[in-house]
Amino acid sequence: MSQIENLAIQILEAAGETVDDYAGLCGELVDAIIHKHGEDAVSIMYIKPPSLERCIQNGSKLWSYHMVAVIDGTVHDAWFPDLVLPPQEYLAAAFPGQDLTSEIDGWKKEVNG
Repeated sequence: MSQIENLAIQILEAAGETVDDYAGLCGELVDAIIHKHGEDAVSIMYIKPPSLERCIQNGSKLWSYHMVAVIDGTVHDAWFPDLVLPPQEYLAAAFPGQDLTSEIDGWKKEVNG
């Protein structure tokens, strides 16, 4: 478990909400993080499958994309609360074995599971 507190979880807890309140709305949670911490402090990471025909597997859920906040070089994602890690480590732990494309503030990188 990470020693860094997950800022996405902080936002949810402060509002008395859970990820169930944000089903399909990961971008809304990123916006809330930006609102609290400022757009200069927060980078946005988009995670996408390599083609539109594929989805990202998250347990029993399939996502066409996922968006998370990156602050001070670590990912803050309420759907993976214990994975406050640098982006590459986060992707390997959150989506093992999946071929993905990720972008942080427009910089694209291929991730092959």
